[in-house]
Amino acid sequence: MIKSKKMIITAVAAFIASVSFAQEVTFENKLTWGVTDISISESSTDTSLSAFKNKAKSEYSSDKLDLGVEIEFTASKNGSVFEFGSDDFISDAFIEFRPVNALGIGFHRSYPVAGSYLPCLEKELDDANMGSDFGLFVRPVEGLVVAGGLDFISYFGHDDEKPMVNFGAEYTFAETVAFGFAVRNVVSADRTFGAYASYTGIEGFTLNAGFTYNGNLEDYSVTGNLINAAVMYNINSFGIYANAVLSVGGEADEDNELYSAVNLTYMINDTLCANLYGGFSSDFDNDDSWAIEVSPGIGYSFSEHNTVGASVFACIMKDTTMLSFPVYWKYTF
Repeated sequence: MIKSKKMIITAVAAFIASVSFAQEVTFENKLTWGVTDISISESSTDTSLSAFKNKAKSEYSSDKLDLGVEIEFTASKNGSVFEFGSDDFISDAFIEFRPVNALGIGFHRSYPVAGSYLPCLEKELDDANMGSDFGLFVRPVEGLVVAGGLDFISYFGHDDEKPMVNFGAEYTFAETVAFGFAVRNVVSADRTFGAYASYTGIEGFTLNAGFTYNGNLEDYSVTGNLINAAVMYNINSFGIYANAVLSVGGEADEDNELYSAVNLTYMINDTLCANLYGGFSSDFDNDDSWAIEVSPGIGYSFSEHNTVGASVFACIMKDTTMLSFPVYWKYTF
């Protein structure tokens, strides 16, 4: 397994190097350290050394080919043992090539439908992905994408296992309104279905909304039939980003029913930015399940490609308060 991963990395790196003159190549490496993790309860206060986390990702895009790779690893101390790296360090890798303009063939190519993006988490809902481990993307007319494919491993003719079939479509009108749907694992009882829309008709403003049947926001354990909404607005030096995911039905009583968050940013000058994040999650059936997150921070760009930052993160729950002090260095081009 490790040998095959090395081959993937070598092949991707070699290809990107061969086309590094193209403007479509991007790269980002972010090293994060929480300094120390503090857990405060009524009975005790526990302190431990935070793990170092590194994420590197690169993408190449052209008329005929898109590809990308994302690698993550951690370095942490567990008792007297220092752990560095992991077997599953390739967190994502994809290829899509287009033998003709109207057809793309993708391998592990995700394609989240517009309107599913949650800016405070910097990610889309997983159930809004109409891509597959092996997928086809048909673009018959400008603005329309129709996708279908299979996840691995899919079985045909198996007594117990069903093939994991996914499909969806997205249409963008006048470059201001996008809407579409995604259906995942359609032949299974665990199938999901989502419909989403996005509006960008006002400069600096984006509005996202959607509905997911049998969805899951794994980061905050919000499950069931989900309504998502998000607003992003940039005006001069200010940025306002807000999102919410609400469950309106589900069988997992122990899971949360709401995640909501707001992130405010202010560009103090061309190199210095301040931000304030606040989040709230709760299971309405359990009065003790709520959690409040607060994180003020600051970032400084000391060159065109390098940014460093520091913040304080607090998660306040009924019986416990968690504290950490994240710092990071990010390199991009």
